[in-house]
Amino acid sequence: MHQVVTIQHRQAVTTSLKIAEIFGKRHKNVLQAIERLSADLPERDRLNFQPVEYQDSKGEYRAMYQLNRKAFTLIAMGFTGKKALYFKSAYIDAFDSMEKALLNQLNLSWQEQRAESKAARRIETDSIARFVEYAAGQGSTQARMYFVNISKMTHKALFMVKQASPQPFRDMLDGMQLAFLTTAEYLIQQALDDGMTAALHYRDIYTLVRQRVEVYAAQLPQQRLLMAGNN
Repeated sequence: MHQVVTIQHRQAVTTSLKIAEIFGKRHKNVLQAIERLSADLPERDRLNFQPVEYQDSKGEYRAMYQLNRKAFTLIAMGFTGKKALYFKSAYIDAFDSMEKALLNQLNLSWQEQRAESKAARRIETDSIARFVEYAAGQGSTQARMYFVNISKMTHKALFMVKQASPQPFRDMLDGMQLAFLTTAEYLIQQALDDGMTAALHYRDIYTLVRQRVEVYAAQLPQQRLLMAGNN
């Protein structure tokens, strides 16, 4: 369910094209359903369905609709069945996450915590870059994967995600979660630097990083999963 809902003009929205893709319907049929529904709605509710264009694989511009939460709820009422119910629930969760991200962006204290989190991430990635070179020098052929692997390990250890990380990940976190993540990233940076200074084998350094993060995570309250990854 990645990127089924985005923020446009300070509003969480999805599109008729994405709805067709997720629910396994022809886009033409979704457009027709929206147009039939809109015809019976008062003007103020029709504004929740905004006609826009997208560029197809041939580079041609085609019509679609942009829908806010209310518009999606109205059109999804007509989707029935167990599979449709699952996707409707997942869609609502996606709207919740994006609306939370929007509220976060408008909160000054959250913005300050987000800035600190960005700084910690830059320091961490600088250390990971040095570690990648270090591991490659010791013979690792997949050293660059540590950028992804360390991030995934951290997010799972902090109970923030199950498998796949939603995007934009940090915008989904509240102030406390950002603080937890920031501290973990400083710990990772220190563990990497400690391991390289001690001239440990790169695999032992990664084990050291994971152990420090897991020990820290064990002291924290368990966080609500932002997104259950694909099974």
